[in-house]
Amino acid sequence: MPGKTWPKRLKIVSYNAQDLFLNPAYEISKEDMETLSEQQWQLLSQDETRLKSLAQLRGMAQMIRDEDPDIIGICEVGGHESLLRFNEWFLHDAFEVLLVPSHSQRGIENGFLVKRGLPFTVELVTHMHWRVPFTFPHEDDPVKFHIAAQAAAYMDLGKPEERRLSRDIPALFMRDPANGLFLILLMVHLKSGFDMEGIDPGGQVRRAAELRALIEIYHALQKKHAVPIMIAGDFNGNASREGTASEFIPLYQKTDLEDVLWLAGHPKHERLTHVTFFGRTLHAQQLDYIFIPRPLRARLDHAGTYVYRYRFEGEDQEIMLPTTFHDRRQLPSDHYPIVCVLMKEMNDDSPV
Repeated sequence: MPGKTWPKRLKIVSYNAQDLFLNPAYEISKEDMETLSEQQWQLLSQDETRLKSLAQLRGMAQMIRDEDPDIIGICEVGGHESLLRFNEWFLHDAFEVLLVPSHSQRGIENGFLVKRGLPFTVELVTHMHWRVPFTFPHEDDPVKFHIAAQAAAYMDLGKPEERRLSRDIPALFMRDPANGLFLILLMVHLKSGFDMEGIDPGGQVRRAAELRALIEIYHALQKKHAVPIMIAGDFNGNASREGTASEFIPLYQKTDLEDVLWLAGHPKHERLTHVTFFGRTLHAQQLDYIFIPRPLRARLDHAGTYVYRYRFEGEDQEIMLPTTFHDRRQLPSDHYPIVCVLMKEMNDDSPV
């Protein structure tokens, strides 16, 4: 029976770790890490890639200790080795590390940490070569966007029909030894609003194309595997039910996916996952999501589903939202993790 396949309780965290680079110029041991000062640590950085600060790394580890998740879908990882080192140096090697390098120009990848000893096995399947055909505004109208067209002549943008995902959308397959595949989790990090080249204002064109590709991947997996499929990660825009940005409308038109924070009944201010500043003005919004299909809604533990707020070390007191960029830099990331709990027993009070 399908119910036998599910773990009694499955806790999943979706987290943008903000530039998780742990690639020191010299090999060091875990013991060395415990005695290094921040200044000594940063002197070990190579090239122009700044190492994530020790305080931030310890804050990330504290979040993971506080929540004790089974699976962490993680964005903005500076490669497989960075995630391996973080797991070894700060998490006592408690997790299995799964990450496949993709085409990311910034060197930030999507991967997973899976707690060792779970009663099921996992497999990572990459979609890094998935085609994402689209055209930039200047390619559709080179007269109207003539400045961008002139700049693009000096860039290697590739052919519109041959473009790929800017970052992989890996799929984590979860299998019960006795009953087989029971759940698939996709991890995404869609195109951000940064447009340094001036050819895609707000990154909206590429982000919309990547959202379409995500839906294609979702449907392809649905067709091949008769199990629920979840999607988690940083969508880099308002993909919520309230004031949905235009590029995310197809998510609701073409799938039965819903945001777990919305399903759990959290008001908008409790769903904020990212903070930045325009001048001195705080701008907070929900950029991160965990979406589940209709068959999983009844399994959602509402009380166990929320946005984690960072805490002072060794205390239960939450740190208030930052009021300056300086305050934000003291946090482990500019994103807050989303925690989601799915239960084996059906929750009769959940919407269906």
